[in-house]
Amino acid sequence: MVKAIPSSAQSSKSVSKFPAVGAARTTLAGLAIGLVVLTAAASTSSAQTFSRAFAVSPERSELEVVNQAGTIKVKAGANPTKIVINARQSDGAAKIDATQNSLGKVKVEVTGQGKVDFEIDVPASSSIDLLSYQGAIVVTNLAGAVRARVTDGDIQIDGLRSPKVEARCTQGNVSFSGEVLPSGSYTLKSFSGRVDAILPADADFKLSASSFRGGMDLGEFQMKFDKRSYQLVEASYGAGRASISLWTQEGSIHLHRKP
Repeated sequence: MVKAIPSSAQSSKSVSKFPAVGAARTTLAGLAIGLVVLTAAASTSSAQTFSRAFAVSPERSELEVVNQAGTIKVKAGANPTKIVINARQSDGAAKIDATQNSLGKVKVEVTGQGKVDFEIDVPASSSIDLLSYQGAIVVTNLAGAVRARVTDGDIQIDGLRSPKVEARCTQGNVSFSGEVLPSGSYTLKSFSGRVDAILPADADFKLSASSFRGGMDLGEFQMKFDKRSYQLVEASYGAGRASISLWTQEGSIHLHRKP
């Protein structure tokens, strides 16, 4: 028995019972785009800004910052009597607390989970103490004492004329570029990263450098060596008035001389 082939009219009626595939795909694509737009808008709206300013003495200005995650950038500002704090918070779960004690010291502390990026202007002579558990620290053009500590991230210190610098990180690189003052103390340490020190040609210092695995490049300084091996160098350049200590467990050490 031969089945009858449906007429063209019957075929069109059968097809019309089902939605058009192209139209369904267009609808789904529209929904997907809408979801992306809504997600982006929600992400943007969740970002928050924080701004505070504190009056300080230009002769005695102190700043301490403790950050859970995010970048801390501190530079010499135009106003010698103000510490100006600007922050961008990408997660509303983090809380920023900024206070000033009776002696004028400003402390900024982040608690809770979330990334916060700081940009802070301070008087050039300020003493600063910075801690970030995850994120980079950048310090520029200061003349006061600097202490910077990072668990996971790099430390970059540029344009300093400071009598005391201490920079330590666990996972990350440490770099210093600045003046070396007589009787100054400069300590740069990284457990698993590279340590770079860029010093003026007329610097006067005593050096202690130690790298257990990465080796050392002491550049063009013609130093007098007290101890010299693949892992340890103790030497002096000039009269040895400043103290420079460079250390890394897994990384390398590089000493550069400015032209």
